[in-house]
Amino acid sequence: MSDKSKGSTELAAVIQRGWFTAGALAVLTLIEYFVATSVDRPTLWLLPFIVAKGGLILEVFMHSSDLTTLDGGNA
Repeated sequence: MSDKSKGSTELAAVIQRGWFTAGALAVLTLIEYFVATSVDRPTLWLLPFIVAKGGLILEVFMHSSDLTTLDGGNA
């Protein structure tokens, strides 16, 4: 396989991961909205969604797992 097709395959995987993450964030936001509007004191009910969304953002968009590599994520 040539370098060009390998690069385009990797790019397609990254784009697909981004769209999946955006969809997951949208679904979590909708659930948060319905919980917030239907529960009197929604703070404790919303915490799992807040943590899940934060984790997704940290990993997918901010690449937090790269911080654990010895070279600073510049592999």
